[in-house]
Amino acid sequence: MWGFNFTAIRFGLDEFTPFTFATWRFLLGALPALFVPKPAISWATLAGIGGFMFTGQFVFLFFAMEAGLPPGLTSVMVQMQGPLTVVLAAVFLREHATRGQWLGLALAFAGVVLIARSIEGEASLLAIGLALLSALAWATGNLFFRTARGVSMFAVTVWASVLPPIPLALAGIAFEGVDPLLRPILAPTWQGWGVLFYAVVPVMWLGYLIWGTLLRTYPAAKVGPVSLLVPCAALGFAAVLVGEPIGGLRLLGVVVVLGGVAIGVFASGRRLR
Repeated sequence: MWGFNFTAIRFGLDEFTPFTFATWRFLLGALPALFVPKPAISWATLAGIGGFMFTGQFVFLFFAMEAGLPPGLTSVMVQMQGPLTVVLAAVFLREHATRGQWLGLALAFAGVVLIARSIEGEASLLAIGLALLSALAWATGNLFFRTARGVSMFAVTVWASVLPPIPLALAGIAFEGVDPLLRPILAPTWQGWGVLFYAVVPVMWLGYLIWGTLLRTYPAAKVGPVSLLVPCAALGFAAVLVGEPIGGLRLLGVVVVLGGVAIGVFASGRRLR
């Protein structure tokens, strides 16, 4: 689901500006808060998830793709949140990964580097930097997500979506004007609303339900490497749907990433036993 999301975002940015896309994504994502009770966690935690994992991650991601970063390369850069989550968890949560987990992460990182090198020259350094900032924001949000224990992950996702639309809408009005923000209503299209539906229902509500459950159940060193499977799927979808090439060095990178993920998960399983 998350792998296809990068191609869906590319289609969405053909319809909406970045701030409009982000505002409506989280406005729609927050609608169940009308009947879903607030989870028993602090507003600070919800603000951390909403501010970093949602607002920061997607604003940087949308602007990176708006700046010309193709879906496959975007997915590669953003999924660096996996290794970054392990590092941040070691620094701030005192979690310690095993040598096998670090080996898996290192191998997966090498695969990501191979994939990135295979696509170099297709986007500006600014776009790549924005994508890496998106990854850092996601990794930081993961630490807040991990603290949401004993509550519904769906409720957490919904209520963490309540805060982002306000600053996003204000920023959109300031930088883009009112008309783009109202485009989904004033000039609706099947493609635009189809992308918004996909970004909210399977990607946000179901995807973060699964992701949050994994983060609060297993150590970050076990969950982080699995997320590196996302760019592999994203490259496949981008190749089929938007003609982004895959093969040669890029394909080798995908294989290396898969090998690193396998080693990291195997090491985590042994540790948990």
